[in-house]
Amino acid sequence: MSKSAPAATRGGAPKVPATSGSTLGFRALRDELLAQGVTEQEFTDGAAIPRNWFAKPDAPIGYPQRLRLIRNAWRMGRLPDTALRAGERQRVSDFGLFGYAMASSRTLADALRFGLAHIELAGPLLRISMERRGKLMVFRSQNPQTLGPLLPFVAEFWRSSMTALMSHIIERPFPNRAMYFPYPVPDHVASYRRVFGCELHFGADRMEWHFDAEVLDAPCPNASQLTAMVCSDFCERVLAASVGQSAIEREVRLILLGHAGRYPSAAEVASSMGLSLRTLFRRLQHEGTTFQALLDGVRRSVAIEFLESTSITVEEIAQRVGVSDASNFRKAFRNWTGASPTSFRSSSRTSRD
Repeated sequence: MSKSAPAATRGGAPKVPATSGSTLGFRALRDELLAQGVTEQEFTDGAAIPRNWFAKPDAPIGYPQRLRLIRNAWRMGRLPDTALRAGERQRVSDFGLFGYAMASSRTLADALRFGLAHIELAGPLLRISMERRGKLMVFRSQNPQTLGPLLPFVAEFWRSSMTALMSHIIERPFPNRAMYFPYPVPDHVASYRRVFGCELHFGADRMEWHFDAEVLDAPCPNASQLTAMVCSDFCERVLAASVGQSAIEREVRLILLGHAGRYPSAAEVASSMGLSLRTLFRRLQHEGTTFQALLDGVRRSVAIEFLESTSITVEEIAQRVGVSDASNFRKAFRNWTGASPTSFRSSSRTSRD
């Protein structure tokens, strides 16, 4: 495959960011390599990645490991546009809680604010900033040359990945307008045109991504209906806590998870199950539970996932579990767990350390 790129910067290796990240997004890269005949063992060679690591997108992974995975994929990909193809495979669920939180935001502007504020969850290889220039929004990558010969592959993979992720979030093509790359035109430039559908500028003195600012006001359809398929990995972890529950309890929990952030009423859940409200209540009573207990259980599980796996604020978590304000959420969480959200997060991190 073609690997034209700028020469590595003085000192050779990229400067290592202080933060550690996770396997977010890397499953799509693995899947593309598997489709090309590269084994998972070959992809993870030298990265010290345990078996089944990609089953949990939020699994922690250090910068050297992420860099090794990228380098392995760059060397082993059998098609010149491997990175672009891998990015096109991305789904919201491939980004775990990071993707779930973005997709459940009210608008794309909210989603991007969350994404940039908590980008350490994705463990970026480059620092990213965003600014407005008239009718355009601009993502700018800081010091891209630090990646040396890996830069084109990284740029292709993450820009393709983010285009796919944001297109899924707003459920329509993302309005790219121009891309600037500080390296020569690659042999597979036709794939760039197909994936990004915008002006392309190579050999630029900067690395930028321009898109229409008006898209920031676009509502995120899944803010009120985030389906279980979209957040399947997240839902499976939450639903794992319901082992031993009856079929009707699991179905109610699944419906509630599918509408995370704006939980449906008991009447809406009953209707979606083809039951009358009275029948739903009677069947739940027969199982020794209530609709409110199941709703509180889902909110508790979602809140715990955010507290343990992210650094988002208590106020943001309250919004995403459908509680009216942070004060009410703190009271509810103490009733659910016997601890405040802050102390719970602190103790869970201490126990992991």
